[in-house]
Order: sequence, then C-alpha cells, then structure tokens
Amino acid sequence: MKKIYNLLIIIALPVILITYSFSNGSPGGKTGSMGDGGATCTDCHNGTAQQQSGWITTTIPAEGFTPGETYTIVATGTHSGVVKFGFELTAEDVSGNKTGTFTITDATRTKFITANNSVTHTSGGTTPTGTMSTWSMDWTAPNPAPSVVKFNAAFNAANGNGMSSGDVIYTTELSVVEYTPTPQITSVDPDHAQQGFEGTITITGENTNWTSGVDEIQFVYHDDPNIKFLGKEITVSNDELLTTEVSIPIDIQVGNYDLYINNVMLMNAFVVDILDGVNDNFLGELVSIYPNPAMGNVTIATPTGSQITILDISGRIIETTTTTTSTIDVDISTYQSGLYFIQTKYNGSAYSQKLIVK
Repeated sequence: MKKIYNLLIIIALPVILITYSFSNGSPGGKTGSMGDGGATCTDCHNGTAQQQSGWITTTIPAEGFTPGETYTIVATGTHSGVVKFGFELTAEDVSGNKTGTFTITDATRTKFITANNSVTHTSGGTTPTGTMSTWSMDWTAPNPAPSVVKFNAAFNAANGNGMSSGDVIYTTELSVVEYTPTPQITSVDPDHAQQGFEGTITITGENTNWTSGVDEIQFVYHDDPNIKFLGKEITVSNDELLTTEVSIPIDIQVGNYDLYINNVMLMNAFVVDILDGVNDNFLGELVSIYPNPAMGNVTIATPTGSQITILDISGRIIETTTTTTSTIDVDISTYQSGLYFIQTKYNGSAYSQKLIVK
C-alpha cells in the first residue's frame, strides 16, 4: 500500500508543481493568437476555451492608433466563484507577427513573457476583486505600423484547488486599425473670379498625396451639379500643392462652386462673380442704377422692355421683371446688407452692374 501512495505522490507532484509555477505567470505563447498557434491555457488546464468580447479595452481612439504613440491596454476578466485569476496578452499583425512595444506599468500584478512580446500576471496579480480581475499595461504602436493590429488574450479563472481541473479558460480578441488622416483641400487662391476669367488657380491640401496622380479638377455649381468648369494643365508641386489653369465661360451661372479633386471635395470653395466692367458698351450707355450704395429703394433706368434680374452674391435670383417704362423703382428694404448684381438684357445685348445695399 505504501508503494501505491508513493506512486500517487510521484504522479501528482508534477501537476502540483506546474500549477504552482503558473500562478506566477503564463509559460508564454498561450493567448490563442495566430502567432501563438492558437494555443491557450487549455494546453495545461482541462476544458475548452470560451470566447468572450469586450475583455480588452484601450485608450486608442475609435479612428485608430498613430504610429509611435503610446496607449493604455486593459485586460479584464470576470467569473462567478473565481479564486485566482490569471491572463496573458499579446499584440500581432494580421500575419501573426508580434508588433509594438509593451511597457509594464504595474510590476506588482504584471510582467513580461515571450521575449517581452506578451504580458502576463505575477503571483501578486492573481487575486480577484469579487468576481473580476483587471490588469493594465502600456503599448507603443510601431512606426512604421501595420494597418491592423490584433490584441489577443487568454484568461484562467481558477478554482484554487491547486490542480489543473475545475478551472475555466476564456479567450478574447480586439482589432484596431492605424489612423489614416483624412485628405482635405485647405485653400484656393484666388477663391473667386468673374465670368470669363482665364488664369492660374493655386490649391493647397493636407494629406492629399497629389504626387500619386490627379485625375481631374472640377468646379461644380453648388446648387446644380450639371453646371461646372474644369481645371486644365494641372501642375503638381508636391503632395499638398498644385496649380491649374481655368477658363470660366462668360455665360456660366454666378455663385458658389464646390471643388472636387480626385475623391476630395471642398464645399463652396470658389465664387464666380457676375461679369462687371467688360459689358456691351451700347447697353451700358443706356443703363444706370441710383443711388448706389442704396437702402430702402433703388431706381433702375433701362430701355423699355428690358429684362431685369437681381441676384445675391451666391448667384441666387432675388427677383426678375420686364420693364414697361424707362425707369423702375425696386423696393430693397427687405434685402440684407451686402453685394448684389443687377443684370439687364435688351435686344440681344447684356449688361451687368454691382449694387451695394447698406
């Protein structure tokens, strides 16, 4: 009988020693990740690992991590009736390569494992608070970085019997993406021109990568996408600076135009002003507006039968009329202060003039 007891002791002793040694941390490579070959604590403990969500949280923003920046990673496990709680956590790219750098921020409860590529519990970090245990560490994103990083962790909710039986193993996973700055158009110079303008426009951007190629530059009327003019002879100076030549049709709609470069858009980036100063000389001698600036009322003198259109700075038509006398009085008392345009068309000729409302 004594020999049988000795045999039982010999069989049980390695199990007890292994269980005791693991109370001071995972042996490493047991997070369930691709790089760890899917191995978890079930290699030494009975049962099947149960997948959980939300057991890894981070200070990484929702839009993603920035290469070279440091973030806090928190692993949290919960299990009813747990006596001791252990864990191991690692970070990998989608191919299973360990990535980033961990920093121990709580040496009492955590330590490195797997050549410092993973973090596990210490013997002082196995005591839960109620049914829960939490471990915290820092992680610095690599630079350059993969587009996706996966954090994997395995947890052992132990029953404290000193054996490998009766424990419950959990695994969890969290994927985060690298932050990609949004490309944007930042300035247009000049940002306005009259109908008929021909010249160079300089455009700047941020994170635009224009040296990779600019397919097309479009200036699209904000209120009607069918009205547009294009940038031609595009010269890219660098990723965030280019110039383009434009020829604005003399009869194009005045108002605000949205600018499109590749898939990037800047709303109301450019204003087409009404043609002023280069008008039909014949009609210009017959049209007058007074007073100007004005408030309350303005008088427009035109040939009888002229079509009068008043537009605001955005190109929106405020009112239009056809004259039956040589002069008309227009009530502008409800107009907001600012710049307006008065277009006159008569007998095939056209004339435009600015009106300032005080």
